[in-house]
Amino acid sequence: MNIYYLCPDIKHACGGIKIIYRHVDLLNANGFSAYVLHHKNGFRCDWFVNETRIAYLKPELYRRIYNKAGKILHPEAVRKIPLSQGKQSFIDENDILVMPEFYGPDIVHFGQGIKKIILNQNGFMTFQGYSFVKDRLITPYTDKDTLGALVNSEHCADYLKYAFPETQLYRFYLSIDPALFSYQEKKKKQICFSQVKNSADAMQIINILKFRNALADFELVPFVNISEHQVAELMKESLIFISLGNREGFGLPPAEAMACGCITIGYHGWGGEEFFKSEHSFPINDGDIIHFADTIEKVIQAYNNDNSFFLKERKQAADFISKVYSLENEKQALISAWKTIIH
Repeated sequence: MNIYYLCPDIKHACGGIKIIYRHVDLLNANGFSAYVLHHKNGFRCDWFVNETRIAYLKPELYRRIYNKAGKILHPEAVRKIPLSQGKQSFIDENDILVMPEFYGPDIVHFGQGIKKIILNQNGFMTFQGYSFVKDRLITPYTDKDTLGALVNSEHCADYLKYAFPETQLYRFYLSIDPALFSYQEKKKKQICFSQVKNSADAMQIINILKFRNALADFELVPFVNISEHQVAELMKESLIFISLGNREGFGLPPAEAMACGCITIGYHGWGGEEFFKSEHSFPINDGDIIHFADTIEKVIQAYNNDNSFFLKERKQAADFISKVYSLENEKQALISAWKTIIH
């Protein structure tokens, strides 16, 4: 039996895709046989270092002809999925196919009779591709071929429990790599944030602070299209990280920032609510621009008055992240989930 994680062929950095690769690596290292399943022959994500096992689908035209012939000749039979290259020629009823949630209701038409797990990394994307037609009730979550769904946060689990109470859910954990994102006590008077996350809100917040002369001697460092290593170094040297994620499945950047000892201020995006706690960070209600700017201003004032003021909270946040989102917790939760799914 093989486990295949279907993955889009995307060249740019995308956290959800890296998690797919990570799952496959962890499964192969712990007694399972797993592959990332790409569409285009020879494709491999190269924006991070990996030697992950990869399988490739046959070209789409070939698969359409193969499936059409199968429907005519054997309408009730399992729709094996033809593969290109590699040891296996097909994905069949002995295998399990993992499908990301954003493929929508069409998941049910892909590989009829093949057991499936839905990888839901963002509850808010669950109904992408669905319709407003009341009687159209096609969904993989209640399909007979679906064994359950893997979810990455408490929020995602709650979302699916409410929408599809009969679906079996398996929680997995993301990990924050301590070799990259590690606590640093000494900081620059520097505020960093992702320039691609909710830039409209960022523009308002920064300009309010700028015109109030509230940034004083703090430097602003927006970042975009830099390596994971560069992000980690930036977070380790920055005192403040502002989180602008909106409707996130989990939201890695604020967790990474906390691990690095940043004072983290901003939106939890719902998925990050489980770690964006008021005792060691500054959660802001989505869209509350004035409170967001005012909180940053007050934090800067408090730090300028006493640069040891937030030491306890910063260390508490880093300790919480390193304990809950550890490499070991990631491995144990994933392996436990898959043992349950298979047995």
